[in-house]
Amino acid sequence: MEEEVISALESAGINFILSLPCEKIKRLIHLANQNFDSLTLCREEEGVGIAAGLYMAGRRPLMIIQSSGFGNCINALMSLTFCYQMPLPILISWRGVYGEAIEAQKPMGERLPRLLNALGIEYIVFDGKNVDEFENTVAGAYEEGKVKAILLRPDIWTPMPDISFPRPVVSEKNITVQGGGARYTRYEILEGIKNELAGEIIVSNIGYPSRELYDILDQSTNFYMLGSMGLASAIGLGLTLAGKEVVVIEGDGSILMNPSTLFTAINSGAGALTILAIDNAAYGSTGNQMTAAAKADLQLLAIAAGFDKTFRSSEPDEVAEFLKAKDTKFIHVLARPGNANVPTIPLKAVRIKERFMEAIR
Repeated sequence: MEEEVISALESAGINFILSLPCEKIKRLIHLANQNFDSLTLCREEEGVGIAAGLYMAGRRPLMIIQSSGFGNCINALMSLTFCYQMPLPILISWRGVYGEAIEAQKPMGERLPRLLNALGIEYIVFDGKNVDEFENTVAGAYEEGKVKAILLRPDIWTPMPDISFPRPVVSEKNITVQGGGARYTRYEILEGIKNELAGEIIVSNIGYPSRELYDILDQSTNFYMLGSMGLASAIGLGLTLAGKEVVVIEGDGSILMNPSTLFTAINSGAGALTILAIDNAAYGSTGNQMTAAAKADLQLLAIAAGFDKTFRSSEPDEVAEFLKAKDTKFIHVLARPGNANVPTIPLKAVRIKERFMEAIR
């Protein structure tokens, strides 16, 4: 059965698998990881962002998740994938039904078909016999530019022993963290580094970061996020996995929503991904409420995630120097809270996506 599914995915043109483990379909996931470029996620939501980046850079990703985790990515699907009209096929291990023994799986699993209908997501149920319908649904997601789901019955898959592997050795690090207090606002920092950002592929966090970047340096290689808070690094990672060199303009509030993406990025082995974390300890776009970063250290978080190159500064000229190297790095930029008086971006989501894709391919 699993081999037929892998063949159907190949025929449908899929070339990248994003997955989270599930005991019921672990052999399918194992074979998918062996037969395609693949990445194991830390959380379903980040997979939506990574898939968006992969797609915009020319790849055809597919996600494999559990029904219990589908709820973790609903807003990302609506505010990113739907809003920008991107395709994404999702295989969902349909837990909570067909004699499910785990009570906590049942509330989501039993309601999943109604939830998909409410969200306007077309789906089929795969019972092992309708392989042609399976392949057509996956291919149709890309032909029609839609999110489509396939519910995988849990009672049709081949058992597989648990995977065994040696635990990798984590190297010791000599940690030196330096950097003074904040002197400039985010706008002033972006203004000071605009020459280094010119011509770069940039993913910009939602709200004022994107509005300020548009005001300072609008270019077709900028992907402005209008929603899906917390997915800037994930989108950038997807682009990097497709071979692009990317600068992600992050914020502390956004990073705190999905810190796992820093760990996913390093484990992916992706190429030149620069995360420019402008940390003003505030949710700037909602009124400058204080974030937890006020008493935390994002550079140490990046070090813990495995970034070999991390920097901290509050000076635009130093940040500009850090940006020159085309490699994977985390730049922690200390900034003062405050937003520039700039208008909203006059571009619709689909237009942002279209001109971005035209520019980077």
